[in-house]
Amino acid sequence: MTDEKLAIRGISKTFPGKGVSRVRALQDISLSVRQGEFVSLIGPSGSGKSSLLDIIAGLSLPDAGDVLIDGRSKAGERGHVSYMPQRDVLFPWRTILDNVIVPLQIQGVEKKQAREEATRLLPVFGLEQFAASYPHMLSGGMRQRAAFLRTYLCKKELILLDEPFGSLDALTRMQMQQWLLGIWQQFRHSVLLVTHDVDEAILLSDRIYLLSARPGEIVAEVDVPLPRPREPVITTDPAFLSIKSRLLQLLQEAVFSNVVDS
Repeated sequence: MTDEKLAIRGISKTFPGKGVSRVRALQDISLSVRQGEFVSLIGPSGSGKSSLLDIIAGLSLPDAGDVLIDGRSKAGERGHVSYMPQRDVLFPWRTILDNVIVPLQIQGVEKKQAREEATRLLPVFGLEQFAASYPHMLSGGMRQRAAFLRTYLCKKELILLDEPFGSLDALTRMQMQQWLLGIWQQFRHSVLLVTHDVDEAILLSDRIYLLSARPGEIVAEVDVPLPRPREPVITTDPAFLSIKSRLLQLLQEAVFSNVVDS
């Protein structure tokens, strides 16, 4: 018996390039996310992080390897994870309440019941005052909260987050990181986060995987043994700074090694 919610085994992926050439995006990727664990995946731009999330979500098939969820092969199958992409993709013609109930409606829940269920969660996500608002009326941070509630209402135990705060300003991003920590602490889903932000990865995560430049390969797995609950002030802690220094060095080595090998 294993406590692994997600296990990636030897995933490789190549995409068509110009002419007859092909682009290797991922090379023999293996990683895991345990039950109730928060794991981050960092790496340089173009290292295949989003491509890997697409494969886990069943939106793309790997050329080799397998995706195991709760120990069962799910490669190429959709509907087993909750997936929040980089953009919030809220429907502009729907109110926030009617945006967040989309997953419930897809599952066949009647609109009235779906609204009642979502309304109970609006205060938890800080959206109780915005149920009747439209996306264009909200700040970037509030839109991301709505997108996260919609993701949560997919009701899957494994959540994939692809740079959810990448488009936010520094202050809003910090506030959203703290908000996400609180939400995760309350619900304890298994989370795999893709981010370019080393500080964000350390602040949020139990473990961090580091991808090399393309083709993306796992070059390091780093534990984050910092106590929870965590506060932004932890970013000045010597233990935090030590982990950050190690990650930045590994990231630099991975990029440099790739340039030399090419």
